Amino acid sequence: MESQTKKIAQPRYRFFDDLYISIESIDKELLSDWSHKEKLSLKYCVIEEQYEDESCISIELSGAELYDTPEVAQQEADSCNEE
Repeated sequence: MESQTKKIAQPRYRFFDDLYISIESIDKELLSDWSHKEKLSLKYCVIEEQYEDESCISIELSGAELYDTPEVAQQEADSCNEE
């Protein structure tokens, strides 16, 4: 039986299609140039454990799932890890 990659729930800041571990990890120039077109938002993400320490990950490339509350994100991560 093939082992599945462990999923974790983690808060991340979404700016366009990227997820940042902290506001400080977002390039200041990017923020200032594009903040009029995109609103920075805090999301609770379910991601593969390998991305846990990455300062920036792509939503599309990482397969991250986004949720509005930490409880729902944690439930989803737990559910994925049980399978």
